[in-house]
Amino acid sequence: MKLSKDQIEQLKRMISKKGYVHIDVQYEILDHVACKIEELLEEHPTLSLEDAFRKVHSSFGIFGFSTLEESYMRSIQSRVKKYFWQEMKDFLTSYRLLFPILLGLLIYQASLLLNDPKAWVLILSGFLLLASIGVIFPYWRKYQRLKNYASFTTSTKLFQLVNFGLICCLYSYQWVFKAPQNIDSLFFHFFQGGIILVMVCFALSIFVLPRVLDKSIAETEVLKRVYGE
Repeated sequence: MKLSKDQIEQLKRMISKKGYVHIDVQYEILDHVACKIEELLEEHPTLSLEDAFRKVHSSFGIFGFSTLEESYMRSIQSRVKKYFWQEMKDFLTSYRLLFPILLGLLIYQASLLLNDPKAWVLILSGFLLLASIGVIFPYWRKYQRLKNYASFTTSTKLFQLVNFGLICCLYSYQWVFKAPQNIDSLFFHFFQGGIILVMVCFALSIFVLPRVLDKSIAETEVLKRVYGE
């Protein structure tokens, strides 16, 4: 038997009560369970929708629909990673690569003007801080509007990259800019090099993150129109 619109809405509420609050996750689960419930009600017409739902839920094992949610989340994460590396590849092979190169030259010239060979650390850290605010702030309102969709909130985990980059910027002040010259430890030089490498990679990522997030937003907007929420 075909489920009615009211029954579909009931199923959505029951899925939500199981702790799956993201709208697209609810529909992903609904796509999997609706057919099974239809088959159960076809075989047992006297069975209530709630009982059919419980039977289907128990058929997924002790973790219930969590496996479906995890699978959906993994597919989103995989897609976002693919977007990131594709955008990074396009960035490194396009004219836009000139922007970080020019930025590097400007920072180098500023260090010369300040007559301080380590001044570039503070200048780069300042740029990364301002650029991070410039990336995060515009997406805050969009986050408030789309936070009920896992397809968007999962992609915002990219901001962990921003957080890690900013931590390295803070470390750079103590371990690169303020570091004494007389330390001759291989580990210390590796540590310094790691901080600098992360800062450079973070600077490149700043030029890519907005495009990745825009793709995620576009996909979520499509889901929002489809689901009518």
